[in-house]
Amino acid sequence: MTPYTDPQGRFSLIKPEGWQTYAAGPLVALTSPEGDIALWFGMSDAKQATDAVTSAWWAAGEVAPDPQTIVPAPTREGFDKATAFVYPPADGQFRQAVVEELDGQLFVTLLRGSLAALERRGAQVNIAVTGFQPTDAAGIDLTGVVPSQLDAADLAALGSYVEENRVLFDVPGAVVAVVQDGEVLLVQGFGLRSAGGTELVTPDTRMMIGSVGKSMTTLLMAGLVEEGLLDWNQPVQDILPDFAVADPELSKTITVENLVCACSGVPRRDMEFLFNARELDAEAVIASLASFEFFTAFGEAFQYSNQLVATGGWVAAAAAGSRWGDLDDGYATALAKRVFEPLGMTRSTLDFDEVQADGDYAVPHAPHGSGQRRGLKVQTEAALLPVAPAGAHWSTGADMARYLQALLAVGTADGLIAPESFAHLTTPQVPVSASMSYGLGWFVETWRGQRLIHHGGNTFGFTSELAFLPEAGAGIVILTNAGRANDFVRAVRTRFLEILFEQPQSHHDGALIARTEATRQANELAGAAPIPSGSAHAAEGRYHSPVLGEVSLVRERGRLVLDIGEFSGELRIDPRQPGRWVIWEGPLFTYPIAYESETCVLTFGEGATAYDFVPLE
Repeated sequence: MTPYTDPQGRFSLIKPEGWQTYAAGPLVALTSPEGDIALWFGMSDAKQATDAVTSAWWAAGEVAPDPQTIVPAPTREGFDKATAFVYPPADGQFRQAVVEELDGQLFVTLLRGSLAALERRGAQVNIAVTGFQPTDAAGIDLTGVVPSQLDAADLAALGSYVEENRVLFDVPGAVVAVVQDGEVLLVQGFGLRSAGGTELVTPDTRMMIGSVGKSMTTLLMAGLVEEGLLDWNQPVQDILPDFAVADPELSKTITVENLVCACSGVPRRDMEFLFNARELDAEAVIASLASFEFFTAFGEAFQYSNQLVATGGWVAAAAAGSRWGDLDDGYATALAKRVFEPLGMTRSTLDFDEVQADGDYAVPHAPHGSGQRRGLKVQTEAALLPVAPAGAHWSTGADMARYLQALLAVGTADGLIAPESFAHLTTPQVPVSASMSYGLGWFVETWRGQRLIHHGGNTFGFTSELAFLPEAGAGIVILTNAGRANDFVRAVRTRFLEILFEQPQSHHDGALIARTEATRQANELAGAAPIPSGSAHAAEGRYHSPVLGEVSLVRERGRLVLDIGEFSGELRIDPRQPGRWVIWEGPLFTYPIAYESETCVLTFGEGATAYDFVPLE
């Protein structure tokens, strides 16, 4: 990343590695290495955001269509407010504009690029956009500030905030744990295990933690490195000889560390295990990597691959003594023996049967076309088991409090791994934004001058967050039984940090803006029309993709349903883009579907990860 300052000294930005910079009239332009993404930054003399955007597109030499929506956007620190302009897709290009205001001065950001290009280099776009700042922006700096000692009033205030906003953000149930100076100060349940039910969430209620489990996988790996059973720089093929990606030469050199750094350039290909979950195990997922091609060079751009991280977990299993053919059980056993048992995490597991037999678990809830989250069958989440080390873990608020205690205890006699090992896990490997990088299973961020280590987790019907300040000795865990509830968990996390440092509540307004926009989009989709009977009749049948396997379109009581075997969902006409269908319910809610009536080809998804299905006779 290279800092760039406006020649007139009015603003600064960050140029991602390999991008080109040039002047476009009064604007500064950035283009991706392939030239298929363009960003423009500048200031405007206009008084209104709409006028500022119109002038900026003209200066950029671009003809933008009329915006589809103009909505308030969450305000970044250093600005007073923000407005987002979203445009309908045109000529295969995605366009967006943001106008941010500081003391009456307008700052404009423009974006244009294909969806495939944005998937390849989305993190680098984020670096540039978040690095755009007024030169005289005054942020809050808490560098070196010692946090306050949380008391009963502080914890009660946090609890009140959680409960009030749990309802506002449509979260059926949550549990929050707070640790400071090695002591668990709070573990409290909020709301219900199932919407409309009567059973309360408690500190012992099991919930899925999603990708927070990645940090457990890398912790397990770090412990094995300390024991001399594993080496971060060891080629993966030394441990798993059958491991390979599409490039034969690269297959030989990819190291253990490369699997979990999110810096290898492998794109996210989740659908390839979700659509075939019943048939896949660890060895089959490893075999599937042979078709994986890399979007970017190593270390060039943040790319999130669940299959690669899962392979890191299976490498750990093999290093701990598991044989090929037994890697799934080997990972679960190694994690239990080396992480869960030493920390007393007695209710943490990967075993769905154990969870359902126990009974004290939360029901997952996913967004729905009606605008309200609805419960899913717990077994739906088993579709994550093919990549279990990357995020199929179940835990509880009480267990996660113990885990957080252990993370904060690194460097003491109670630490599960040595300080040097944890420092390695939290060393930035690839930038994600102007202030955040990814380490090995952890995001590493600067929050107002304080080092913040964190990771969130998303499954179909659960959202989680674990965040802590190692130097300040405090952290928080948030678990919910609501899918896609990132706006809620981030609001709670930030409110905790504000209380910890006796800061005024500033993030909440932005969280409300995000919630309002989510509600607007939900209301838009709630009006989606069912697929007309003629089109539904023509499309009904079985389809096959060489990558995702077989799916069916089935008419049920006037509805056209996409059934992939693992789960299903009704299709409706996408009101945001005429001519396209959208999955209106279930785990894959809002995923786009295109149906070509002449060829009868069904396309799932879009951009770089679109999959074509052809009809079966």
